[in-house]
Amino acid sequence: MFEALKYYQNLAERFQGQILIVPGMVIVLIGLCIWLAGLRWRRILGAIVGCAFFAAIALSFTNYGFQTVFVAVLLGVAIGAVADKGIIGIAGSVAAAMIVLVILSAALPRPRGSVVLPEYSYPVLPEYEHNDKPIPTRDAIKLSKDMVSYFGYKVMDNIKTASIVAFVAAIVTLLVAGFAAFAMPRIFIAVVSSSLGSAVIFAGMVLLLFYKGSKPVNCIAEKDRFYIMVLAAMTVFGALVQLILSPAPKKIKKEKEVVPETEGKWR
Repeated sequence: MFEALKYYQNLAERFQGQILIVPGMVIVLIGLCIWLAGLRWRRILGAIVGCAFFAAIALSFTNYGFQTVFVAVLLGVAIGAVADKGIIGIAGSVAAAMIVLVILSAALPRPRGSVVLPEYSYPVLPEYEHNDKPIPTRDAIKLSKDMVSYFGYKVMDNIKTASIVAFVAAIVTLLVAGFAAFAMPRIFIAVVSSSLGSAVIFAGMVLLLFYKGSKPVNCIAEKDRFYIMVLAAMTVFGALVQLILSPAPKKIKKEKEVVPETEGKWR
């Protein structure tokens, strides 16, 4: 998978500027809003999370039809905007469990007798490999879509052949995250929005660095622990800022009016 990322990076540096600069800046700005204001704009965050969650379900369990994904996105936005706490809690818990499962399935050895899916090579554009020609928008979009499909295929291959330890860890993570979402909804939403915003900011910065030719994939691979600590620090800082700037509404207790005993009686 790392070789596929490096290959995509080498070609992405020759994408047309409007494909990298404008989306990269927009993604960074959206990430900043989610990172520091997700708790305050909870309904908007719920709509975004619902959109991504339902779209992921549609892409995972359907034949990738445009109409199916479009309906799932609309449904996710509507449900996320109305039931923001519930959809953020469910999607955040499932996402945490999936992250644990993906990491452990790739790190732990495969169990004996597991069925490995047929080898699937990453997509290539051979006509642009040995020259410096800029890559047109159509070919850039096609390569990006095919690369996402390739990574999804590899992730599913790892999950299907994962050990029982990975599945147990994912289930435990799901239960712990679900309990946190139920017991401490404000903290959970702040952590989810901060971590999501941090990841979105990183994605936007990677696009901008592609345009600059800085080879961000190589930098992240060489200093992976450093960037993991940066992501963790950003998540903690963003969650704290949200909790401070968006305090819980104070519950005002209404005092019961005391009716004098003589009121309403005959003298």
